[in-house]
Amino acid sequence: MKAIAQDQSQKALTDLFAIYAPKLKGWLMARGVGNGTAEDIVQDVMIKCWTRAQLFDPAKASFATWVYRMTRNRWIDHQRKHGRMDVRDPELMKAIADDEVPSAEANFMAQQSSESLREHMERLTDAQRGALRMAFMEFKTHKEISEATGLPLGTVKTRIRSAIQALQASMNVRLPGK
Repeated sequence: MKAIAQDQSQKALTDLFAIYAPKLKGWLMARGVGNGTAEDIVQDVMIKCWTRAQLFDPAKASFATWVYRMTRNRWIDHQRKHGRMDVRDPELMKAIADDEVPSAEANFMAQQSSESLREHMERLTDAQRGALRMAFMEFKTHKEISEATGLPLGTVKTRIRSAIQALQASMNVRLPGK
């Protein structure tokens, strides 16, 4: 970001785009945003990274936090403007036409599973919950989590592994091949 703010380095922007665009797109699609819309939002966010680079302050937040917040805000703006679905998105139209509508029972079961997972997550330590949140909700790599928390890479990996094992034990889940 410093190279972009001071020198308007196109290479720095290209590098940021290569690293963060797939993560941001995945984050959006995990929230039900269609492929085309997710790409548009990510492109808008990357343009903001270019035009507002001087506003980034690493003393206030990490770059990941800053860019995810911009993505979240742009997604909210999009939802307000276009409603919950952008019916012009070809990927969405394909999904609507091809997907079966889940039954009320399936929706109820999914909700129950989510509630159960939340309850089991509460039983984890703060460190384990934080590691899982960064890895699976913020889509950060183990290295990025290590850098963000200042913990050694091995500690991050151990926390994630122990959190997953604790959840499996707590929920009586057995993975295939185990």
